[in-house]
Amino acid sequence: MTVYSHTRLALYEKCPLAYKFRYIDKIKPEVGFIGIEMFMGSRVHETLEYVYKQRKKSPLEKITLSEILNYYTFIWKNKWSDDVKVIKEGMTAADYLDQGKLILSEYFHTYQPFDQDETLSVEERIDISIEGFKLMGFIDRVSVNKETGRLEIHDYKTSGNLPEVSDLLKDRQLALYQIGVQRKYNFDGKDCDIVYHFLKYKKEIRFQKTEEELEDLKKKIVGLIQTVELASWENNFPASVGNFCRWCEFSAQCPSFPSLKS
Repeated sequence: MTVYSHTRLALYEKCPLAYKFRYIDKIKPEVGFIGIEMFMGSRVHETLEYVYKQRKKSPLEKITLSEILNYYTFIWKNKWSDDVKVIKEGMTAADYLDQGKLILSEYFHTYQPFDQDETLSVEERIDISIEGFKLMGFIDRVSVNKETGRLEIHDYKTSGNLPEVSDLLKDRQLALYQIGVQRKYNFDGKDCDIVYHFLKYKKEIRFQKTEEELEDLKKKIVGLIQTVELASWENNFPASVGNFCRWCEFSAQCPSFPSLKS
């Protein structure tokens, strides 16, 4: 049985043909380079994962800012490769290394000694079943707030984009994860918070999803999966043409891409 994910379904919505190339034909696109923004974001995520795993493992042992920054610098150097490219004019790799250090320093000063909540899991795979369909995803962190007793689903963002709250409310990824998390940890939907951390802005945005909203999401997810499976049965995956095509990893295989160049 196919196991779906938010990313997989989002790609179908964006371009059915790209979905076919990746998930059905299993074409491995040529990776030209890794953007340094993504590289830096991954290292920050890994460092926060380290922080909360250490906190969970040894709750009485304080973690210092020096330890955090040393870990970040170590994995940066250890995972650096010539495939990582700086695109933004006037910026260097050292600038992005320092950006990550600043993000982690500000996070440390805001949340240390990291005892506002009890971490249940970090980078956890969550499996979700909706009307017989299987979905999965990975969650940055799940915790229980010590003051409120509420379950919290955390997502850490390092991008320079700060979306409107109205756009976050429409995003289904963490709401989908909430369905699986509250089942696993036996929490009611009314006792769960979705928490976005926009690290560059030092901004935390949190909100709740009602049971009615989650039920509506389930119906939409089921409908979307049924559409995908019908497309698979009929082998009907048309290309969606737009500005995003210029950055598509399957442009070499796409019959519609040459027309965009003319």
